[in-house]
Order: sequence, then structure tokens, then C-alpha cells
Amino acid sequence: MSTVNSSMGRYSLKAKNAGDHIKGSIAINDEGGSQLTLQEFNEHYLDDVINNVVYPVTGGNRAITKAFRDEMIKAGFEQPH
Repeated sequence: MSTVNSSMGRYSLKAKNAGDHIKGSIAINDEGGSQLTLQEFNEHYLDDVINNVVYPVTGGNRAITKAFRDEMIKAGFEQPH
């Protein structure tokens, strides 16, 4: 089972492969590391997590979005098509 627990800048991503979907959360933290907001997600594919969750939550920050995608791929998440 693939899992990821990663932080970049003010953003923290936790995700696990739950059979036929990816379940997890992304949080925005303040400068001290305290959580400001948390969004949970349940998506079918890696690209759905990236495009529908990570990219909008990071305000369209492509560098952080790409870094989170790379972390998820390293952790074993795959895009089936």
C-alpha cells in the first residue's frame, strides 16, 4: 500500500492508497507550523489528486504541485493511463 506524508513550505500532504482510490488530506500551516486549514480528499487517480486538490489549494503554485506529485510517485502512487 502506497503512503505519503510530506511537507513543503506551508503545505502538508498525507495520502494513502485505499484500494481503487487515493484518500488523504492537504493542510495549510502558518509560519509557526500550526494548521490553519485542512481539506480531505478521496480521488481515484494520482492526476486527480494533483489537479483537483493540490494545485488549487496551493494557489496554482506549479513548483510545489510538481514536488508533491514527484513525492507521491516515489512513494509508489501510479497513474493507470
